[in-house]
Amino acid sequence: MTKFIIENQPNKDDQLAQTIVDAQDGDVIELQPGTYFTKESPLVCTIGRNLTIIGNSANQEDIKLNCSITIGAKKILILKNLTLTFPANDENTLSAYDNAEVYTNNVTINRETTDNWDIIYGQNATFSFKDTQIRTGRKTKAIGLSLDKSQIYTDNTSIQFLFQRKSKAYMKNSIVTNEFKLRQNSETHFNNLTLASYEVPHKNDITVHSHSTFQGQNLILTSPKPKLRIHQGTFKVNNFEPVPSKIHFKYDATSKVLADEKQPVNEDGCNTNGK
Repeated sequence: MTKFIIENQPNKDDQLAQTIVDAQDGDVIELQPGTYFTKESPLVCTIGRNLTIIGNSANQEDIKLNCSITIGAKKILILKNLTLTFPANDENTLSAYDNAEVYTNNVTINRETTDNWDIIYGQNATFSFKDTQIRTGRKTKAIGLSLDKSQIYTDNTSIQFLFQRKSKAYMKNSIVTNEFKLRQNSETHFNNLTLASYEVPHKNDITVHSHSTFQGQNLILTSPKPKLRIHQGTFKVNNFEPVPSKIHFKYDATSKVLADEKQPVNEDGCNTNGK
């Protein structure tokens, strides 16, 4: 393992780009406080080796990378103490494929563009986020984290718009804003989760569709009129804020829905769980 230190100097962008190209498996790149790459000329790169990039400051805003990163098959990327953002169109800020793994700690991942590309996209990948923020900038329709046949672990993490397709999520002490959608045999298991969808106009705070499962304990809904839609899905949650009687549940007859171990009132005209 080799550790490279990139100083905040005039040629730091060229130095960092070349270091990423030359890095070998297990190498560590330490960044001194500063902004790397410009909004006018951001870096677009593919990580082809196991690599760690760490900012040398506890304040993640001290180290900013204007960059789009793709993690190659079966590779591991670790990010710590930095802000990763992409200021151009037609690229994800971060994407991972084919058994790639991404680990973040004290990181913000954002996007400063006019399009609605996903900020993070994973296909057959694994993500672990700790003390991390995934933002969509000013765009309310963009997906912060889009998972396809992937899985995530979150701890003290906030995500603007989480979308799961054939994916699994294990979450604790985390927040999802804007929207939360599960489709096609997805699963979410949680402890202490907040859904803050009041920030933008929305149809539902959470949607659980097509044989997906959403279950856990300690769920906070901040919308003035929380709406949950379950279609051919499973929803089992204990400990709500507000209480289930103030939440608007809609579910079909094929769904299994329990709120504090009781079947809640169904505003979709069906009062039985598949019976």
